[in-house]
Amino acid sequence: MAFPRSFRCGHCGVEVSLDAPGTTHRNHCPGCLWSRHLDRNVPGDRQADCSGGMEPIAVTVRGEGRWVLIHRCTNCGRLRLNKTAGDDNVLQLMRLAALPLTMPFVPFAADPGHGNGDPATPKIRKPRHRQAAKEP
Repeated sequence: MAFPRSFRCGHCGVEVSLDAPGTTHRNHCPGCLWSRHLDRNVPGDRQADCSGGMEPIAVTVRGEGRWVLIHRCTNCGRLRLNKTAGDDNVLQLMRLAALPLTMPFVPFAADPGHGNGDPATPKIRKPRHRQAAKEP
């Protein structure tokens, strides 16, 4: 019985070899980093019922500096960690790593003291009333 040695990426359409440097269970495209929801509990078990597209949403670092992709299923929302491979698109990995720097870490709420809710608009302050100096 022969097993396929490649798969076609469901996101970008590239033919992807299952042989990948640095991992034994290639499950994402090295170009766009998308995956498919195939595994339920452990890498390679191929027991998931969903089979939705797995969007790469972030990277994290595990012991010894190993980069790991964080995928979220576009169908069921499940999060999965996947080891990066040696032939993954470095620019895409860096884009994911830098993504949090492009967004504010705290959402800005409209402040009544700010005219239009824009944090760059100076806050309008009421003038202080000075008390008259008392004479002795």
